[in-house]
Amino acid sequence: MADILRQEFYKVWHKRSTVYTPLVIFVLMGIVGAMTIHSSDARFYISAGFAGFQWAMIMLIVIAANTISSEFEYGTIKHLIVQGNGRTLVFLAKFLVIGAYDIYLHGLVFGLTLILKPLIYGRRFAFNQNYLYGQSLMTNLVTETLVDLLGSLIIIGMIVMLACVSKTSAVAIATGIVVCFVGQGVSELLLKAAGSLSVILKWNPFNMLFLSNEWSNPSYDHNTLLSLPSLIWGNVIYALVFLVLGYEMFKHKPI
Repeated sequence: MADILRQEFYKVWHKRSTVYTPLVIFVLMGIVGAMTIHSSDARFYISAGFAGFQWAMIMLIVIAANTISSEFEYGTIKHLIVQGNGRTLVFLAKFLVIGAYDIYLHGLVFGLTLILKPLIYGRRFAFNQNYLYGQSLMTNLVTETLVDLLGSLIIIGMIVMLACVSKTSAVAIATGIVVCFVGQGVSELLLKAAGSLSVILKWNPFNMLFLSNEWSNPSYDHNTLLSLPSLIWGNVIYALVFLVLGYEMFKHKPI
């Protein structure tokens, strides 16, 4: 297990996309920060990591899809299996590496926020001043980081499943990005048109993508029709379901 983990970590950390990710995210976060210098919601953008978590999610989708799909696309999965690892160990190793990369991305956004805040806003909006829920701005940033990390589990599960069923990583990447940017809107439209069926349809997987939004803005429960704890459990359960389905597809995918 240790050998295959080393191999998988090596593959991910030596990709060009991984190498340039910190610079790309830093620039994008800086642009968002510069656009909000005079915004009345400046503290919101700080606690939300200058939208860095959204950009990090795109990077995660790309890496997760490539980590699995590329092995089948280029036939290298045969080499991994011939080494005696077995599909179960290969799948577990890839999931652990994707999870570690997810943690890295969230830590990166958190760290870059600490750097960008004084560069953009100077001494305004001190991290120890109160913000949401009677907590400091720093506590809000830490909590937002953890909540978004939890919310990313459903994305990981979905991308792993898509990558296992798709013939190419491009399909999984495109589908994942579309879901991230359009899924919430689809869920809103679905619930508005559902009528009495909203009691059931509020549990649709797209609705779970509102977790971070509802934490930072409790009024979102009017959109989701679910409480924050319900969204948390929904994210975890759907993530597990997607991972189990992905694993079954991974086991039986032709090589």
